[in-house]
Amino acid sequence: MDKYTAVRPGLGRRSFLLGSAGALAMGGLLAGCGTDGGPAAPDGPPRPGGRLRSVIAGRSASADVLDPHEAGSSAGGAVSKNVWDKLVAYNNDLTLRYRLAESLEPNADGSQWRITLRRGVVFSDGSSLTARDVLWSFERMLDPAKKSSGDLANIDMSRTRADGDLGVLVTMKTPLADFGSVLAGWYCYIVKDGTGTIDGSSLPVGTGPFALARWSPGDRTLLRRNDRYWDGRPLLDEVEIIQIAETEARVNAFLSGEADVVHEISYLQARTLERDPGTTVVVPPAGLMGAFQMRVDTPPFDDVRVRQAMRLAVNRQAMVDSVYYGYAELGNDVYGKGAPFYHDGLPQRTYDPRRARELLREAGKENLTVTLPTADGSPGMLDSATLFAEHAKAAGIDIRLESVPADTYFSQVSGKAALSHIGWWNYSLDYFYGQTMTSASPSNGTGWRRPGWDAKFAEARAAMDPQRRRALYRELQEELWNEGGYILHSFAKRPDAAKNHVRGVRNGVPGTDDWANYATTWLAT
Repeated sequence: MDKYTAVRPGLGRRSFLLGSAGALAMGGLLAGCGTDGGPAAPDGPPRPGGRLRSVIAGRSASADVLDPHEAGSSAGGAVSKNVWDKLVAYNNDLTLRYRLAESLEPNADGSQWRITLRRGVVFSDGSSLTARDVLWSFERMLDPAKKSSGDLANIDMSRTRADGDLGVLVTMKTPLADFGSVLAGWYCYIVKDGTGTIDGSSLPVGTGPFALARWSPGDRTLLRRNDRYWDGRPLLDEVEIIQIAETEARVNAFLSGEADVVHEISYLQARTLERDPGTTVVVPPAGLMGAFQMRVDTPPFDDVRVRQAMRLAVNRQAMVDSVYYGYAELGNDVYGKGAPFYHDGLPQRTYDPRRARELLREAGKENLTVTLPTADGSPGMLDSATLFAEHAKAAGIDIRLESVPADTYFSQVSGKAALSHIGWWNYSLDYFYGQTMTSASPSNGTGWRRPGWDAKFAEARAAMDPQRRRALYRELQEELWNEGGYILHSFAKRPDAAKNHVRGVRNGVPGTDDWANYATTWLAT
């Protein structure tokens, strides 16, 4: 198969399977809670009832997690956002909208914020949402053993307190100009006061559109409508979230009738399904990072010249055309295209194998051999790894691909191997850097530890003047562009697909509140 061409001459294995199966800015906080629609206009008014079956990328039974403050997989995130809710949430353009919070108000320098909760919100067991639930959730998220600990690390809980039943005064360790973008992060769900271990041994309660009915780790989760949901009664009776780690197998389950909706399909699969009259392909308006990560603290990538050579050894346009079939834009080695303060003035890095060879010669690393563990863990992973290995040959780099299990790739390989895949979803720079780029970040998969960079990031987070924040974020991105560990080649729009009898599917960008959120979904038949 010629991976340098966008039009492929024959049916690959994936084509055959498809064919044979039937072929804040703070002002943004005031935005409403409406969403963009998915599949075609309904025939008549929305109908209540029925069970939606959704198939989505998951983890093995041993790696799967139910706790919303720890669940990092796609399936775990889908369960979390349908059972629990956040104080604020991201729109597709990474502006913010209020959810459980009615307002967020900073003092003059961002050292303290007041959260005012929405009145009348109750958990699925009928108990009212209060400031005590928020304080408990914050304490729980800040447990160093939980992945959520990085999200709220700037909060000083010793000086944070309730201000009445519906108010919380949050004091920061250092000033924070955009608390909302942090509260919209992946793990920042509000759980009920007193909630202990969340492992399925008992059924937790939440304020989301559905309530947990059954959880089978690594397999499937059953949700039932929460009739007490504060944001409008959901139409579906039940949602079954089915976990399948491999991309091909997910689509085959969808085509065979096992599921009504499939998330995270490959780009070739999306192009093929566009021709199926019984299916609607749902394409989000913005793309996710498609990237490899090099650990800058591990040979040979501890030499910046090697990192620069690796970045010059990938043909980004070929990635967009051949891996993502046009559902992508060029990446430029820094995260956050389309996000507030993204540095779109950086020179576009291009494919330059000759210069890559020169850099490796200077570093004493000619004829470099490196290993890239890969898996069919998310759309485009295998194809991008294969194509990168082909591109790198012209630079004298031998990238040896090592196949590993898909269901444990992101828990056991990504960020631990010297070179690996990384695929963060869309968040503000503030949230992403806090999770991944500081010396103390819990998900620092490149080993990037620069005290000077940390200090400048802290200054940027505290800058109440938007122009000053923009300037500082540009400087942070320039340093990462020159010396960082990401080979961010593409921003790929991740397609989903739904049978035409499924209506009200949101075309949310993964990472936002709308992706895999079934609060507005209904079945026409």
